Order: sequence, then structure tokens, then C-alpha cells
Amino acid sequence: MRALAETLMRGRSQAVMVVLITAMLPLLYWISAAGVALITLRKGVSEGVKLLIWALLPSFFWMLSGDPSALVVISGTYLLAVLLRQTVSWQKVVLALLPIGVVVSVILDVGLGDLLNQIAITVQEMVNERRASNAIALQAWSDIDIRTLLLGVVSAFQTATMLGCLMLARSWQATLFNPGGFRQEFHQLRLPSAAAIALIALLLSGQVTGMDMSRWFTLLLLPLLVAGIALIHGLVSKRGLSNSWLAAFYLSLIFVGPYMVTLLVILALIDSLMDLRARLPAKN
Repeated sequence: MRALAETLMRGRSQAVMVVLITAMLPLLYWISAAGVALITLRKGVSEGVKLLIWALLPSFFWMLSGDPSALVVISGTYLLAVLLRQTVSWQKVVLALLPIGVVVSVILDVGLGDLLNQIAITVQEMVNERRASNAIALQAWSDIDIRTLLLGVVSAFQTATMLGCLMLARSWQATLFNPGGFRQEFHQLRLPSAAAIALIALLLSGQVTGMDMSRWFTLLLLPLLVAGIALIHGLVSKRGLSNSWLAAFYLSLIFVGPYMVTLLVILALIDSLMDLRARLPAKN
């Protein structure tokens, strides 16, 4: 990855070659997005937009073929990179995921509409077939608009991918010019208390009002999850614990996901109110 970052920084022609080729190849557009973000962070908005244009050329082809993912992720990552360069605030970047995610949801609703319909029909048929044998376990699915739920999950995933690409770009920049810089920034990421409380209120509003929040639920979780993960990294670093603790954390996130997600959301809320990093003593 360092070699790739060095190639991107070597000159405009090399950067254009990297973002153009990776945007052309299936499932490698995230490298193109990270490349555009790196140039934007290091060389400025105007230089970044020149590279963005080249990266978007193959993305339009993919969009015409029925997949707007590359166009969405590359464009969104560039916008986040501009915001980070101008504000130097990961806090604002994470909160900006919400309006960007709403736009992504609208675009994907149009661009992936037919595919989402097909998947939703297939899933609904599977639920109907199994409902007779396991009616209690599948009762909850009968009240859910599966297409809306799928749209929400896919939109949140694409939005999270943008943030991941930006973080990759910032880590490249730190590796080349400021070793350890990104690590320190990420460990200090913490949501404002008002924002955290508002997100929790929105997440709970569906239960209180009966409003269907399935389209936005995962997106609303995203800033809290990122803040929770940053908190875990920060606490592990402050206590001088080994990376095996982080490995165990991510394994538990995979195998007992819902419980860990709930824990991370609670920790993010508490941290926004009390600043747990400041209260926890560092290792002597």
C-alpha cells in the first residue's frame, strides 16, 4: 500500500493512471476513491477535482451498465476529503455521513431499483415458505418492507465505504509525511453530546411513534458505531494493550454482531457525555 501511495504522489500522470485503472476494474473502485482523496488532502481541492474527473469517467460507464456504486463512492469520498481538509475535524466528517447517506439512498433507489425489487421478492418468497414451519421466529419479517430495509443497508454500506476510503487516504498521507498522525486523530474521535443524543432519539423514534425507520436505521447507527470503534482503539492504546485485544474485539464484532453493536452505541453515547479517554488513567 505504501508503494501505491508513493506512486499516486509521484505526479499527476501517475495518479491519473492509478485512479483510472482501478475505477475500471470491478470492485477496485475503492482504491480510486482513496487515491482521489489522498491528492485532495495533500495537494488541495483544485488538484483533487482534476483527478476526480478522470476517476469518474469509468464510473459513468458502470452507472450506465446498472451499477452506480463506483460513481457514488468516488464522488462521496472526494466530498469528505474536501471537508476534512478544510475543517481538520473527523467529528464533522463523521456527522457529514448522514446527509451524504441520504443522497446515496436516493441515488441507489433509482439506480438499483430493479435489482432491489428482485432481491426483495426472492427474500419474501423464502420468508413465506418458511413461515409455516417457524412462524414465531419469522413473524417480525412479515411487518417489514424488505426492499426498504435492503435499500437502507446498502446505502449505509456505501456511505461507510466512503469513510473507509477517506481513512485509507489519510493513513497513506500520514505514512508518507506524518507517521502516526492518523492513528492519533482516530483515537481522539468523539461525537458531540448533542449529536449523540439526537441520533439515539432518532433511532428510538420508530419504536415510540410506530414510524418505519428501516431505511434510515443503519445510516443513523453509523456515526455512533464509528465513534464506538474509535473509543475502543483509543482505550487500548492508552492502556498500552497488545493488538490481540483489538483482534478479539473485531472477532466478537463478527460473531456476536448485534450485541457488540449495541455495546458500541452505548459506549459512544457515554463517551460523548463523559469523555471516557480523559477519565481512564494511562498505563504507568
